[in-house]
Amino acid sequence: MLALTQASLSFAPAGVAPAGVARASVSMVKSEAMPFMDAPAALDGSMPGDVGFDPLGLSGMGIPLEYMREAEIKHGRVCMLATVGWISTDTGLRAPGLENYPDLMSATSYTAHDIAVKEGPLIVLLIACGVIEIAGFAGLQASLEGKRTPGDFALTGGIEVTDSLRQAEIKHSRLAMMAFSGIATQSAIAHGAVGFPYF
Repeated sequence: MLALTQASLSFAPAGVAPAGVARASVSMVKSEAMPFMDAPAALDGSMPGDVGFDPLGLSGMGIPLEYMREAEIKHGRVCMLATVGWISTDTGLRAPGLENYPDLMSATSYTAHDIAVKEGPLIVLLIACGVIEIAGFAGLQASLEGKRTPGDFALTGGIEVTDSLRQAEIKHSRLAMMAFSGIATQSAIAHGAVGFPYF
């Protein structure tokens, strides 16, 4: 049985915090995404798409927000392309030149990777991705120095990039990351046996 003694308890008048205990601020801003939680201190709403969603507390780990946003946009853009590519492949679309690779002509998105590695054409994609990654290092450094908006490679086609467009891109990026994860996971669980529309 647990014995509690008066010496082990600390009593204080109402509204006064016991010595050595910091008082929590009652005016904490609530998260827009999760109103039952306080908004993370590092997320002040200044970035498009920032609605105070950080249940793992990653924004408070000392990693620059610009670095995390650059990674989020990069992964989102890749997943937007990957989702369209995965569905296109599973509905029968093939890239020009694949006629020389009969196994790839009959492959699904799930099986295409291993076939492309074995037969060789994936090396072209690997080199292209490497060049893009190397070019992106300078952009990332500029973002960390505050000289550039994360994800901005000045490839706008003459369109003025507004905060509403940045907000739309980050929302589409997040949706695409979830969509691609779902499609790839379901395909892996079914060993590629379930094709489009993946039901």
